[in-house]
Amino acid sequence: MDAVDVVTHNGAVALAGTLWRPESDPSGLVVMHPGSGPSDRDNDVFFPPIRNALLEVGVAVASFDKRGVGGSGGSWLDAGIEDQAGDLLAGFAAATARVPGVPSGVFGHSQGGWVAVEAARRGAPEFVITSSGPAVTVGEQERYSARTAASADPVAVDEFLGLAEAGASHAVLTDWLRAPGNRRGVERLVGDEDPSEELWGLLVRLAAYDPLPALRAIRVPLLAVFGAEDDITPVEDSVAVLRSTVDPDLLRVEVLPGGGHRMAPPGTTEFVRGYPDVVVDFVVSVTPGSTWP
Repeated sequence: MDAVDVVTHNGAVALAGTLWRPESDPSGLVVMHPGSGPSDRDNDVFFPPIRNALLEVGVAVASFDKRGVGGSGGSWLDAGIEDQAGDLLAGFAAATARVPGVPSGVFGHSQGGWVAVEAARRGAPEFVITSSGPAVTVGEQERYSARTAASADPVAVDEFLGLAEAGASHAVLTDWLRAPGNRRGVERLVGDEDPSEELWGLLVRLAAYDPLPALRAIRVPLLAVFGAEDDITPVEDSVAVLRSTVDPDLLRVEVLPGGGHRMAPPGTTEFVRGYPDVVVDFVVSVTPGSTWP
């Protein structure tokens, strides 16, 4: 395996990442995008085992630090889904320039699933993989998560998300948080302190994003993988949207028993049976020349 540092740009923002090549000539390329928050090119510890499994079958892999993380400039608080899709496509262009002439696609985990689908809407990737990627809006996803979390008040969460969806100002949010019970009800979302104006601006941009136009525009193979025990992404609703929106000849959906949001049984870190094998199997199917070891 060979690892090469890569720096690219989306406008004025510098994005730092790594391209990993297999020992043989690559038969394909996957560019990975992490989930929410200040995530790096490894997405904590989630990406390396998936990356290693792809390298074993001859597929090159690249991923980049999000804005303001690691070696990347800017701030992750400035990047909604569309902005992140631009960042992903900048990394995709840089990686494909170094691994030309092979089938190349994108992989996004959690929030990165929205990003990967939005990137595919713009026509560059030749296949897409979403891992625990919601096919519903941010508001629907967060409301589902609130219903499954004992520490959240679904009524307060609904009001909080309604403010974001309405584009309320930071001052309006601050006043709402001062009302009795509101802060405690959304503590899981905002933490111990009021969201900064920058963070609230990001939440407003995220809440405005609708994945349906991007899903309707999918013209390349799409694998959507979910864990059956995911308490963050509404799996049943997401699968229903995918099946009603994406061309069935292009769509492959896998729901892995026992898997949580990070494809491990709740409370553990080891992937459930079938993951990341299902990802590798899909990539092999769309990259002629890739083979199982």
